[in-house]
Order: sequence, then C-alpha cells, then structure tokens
Amino acid sequence: MKVVSFFSGCGGLDLGFEQAGFEVVWANDNNPAVKETYLLNHPGTYIIKVFGESGISSFW
Repeated sequence: MKVVSFFSGCGGLDLGFEQAGFEVVWANDNNPAVKETYLLNHPGTYIIKVFGESGISSFW
C-alpha cells in the first residue's frame, strides 16, 4: 500500500512503515535541513517542502 508522510523529519516513522510493508511515495517537512538526511535514509522517495497545485494525486 502506498502512503504519504507529513512532517517527516529524518524519516524514522517512515522506516517503520517500510518495514511493515508500506511504500512511502511522498514526504514533506517544513525544515529544509532534514531533506538531505531523509533522502539518505529513503532514496527514491519524492520529497517536497510546500504543497503545490498538483498536490499528491499524481502519486496514486
């Protein structure tokens, strides 16, 4: 099942989702400093800081 992550931080909770069989396809956080760490922990996840007009519908 695909899930999205809000206020993701470095992705600790997302790691639990992945270990439980979920696929994190989209993540966001309002702190730009955590982006690099998140991407190291979860390569291939699309991460954005601000919600855009397209939203997340393109990932479903």
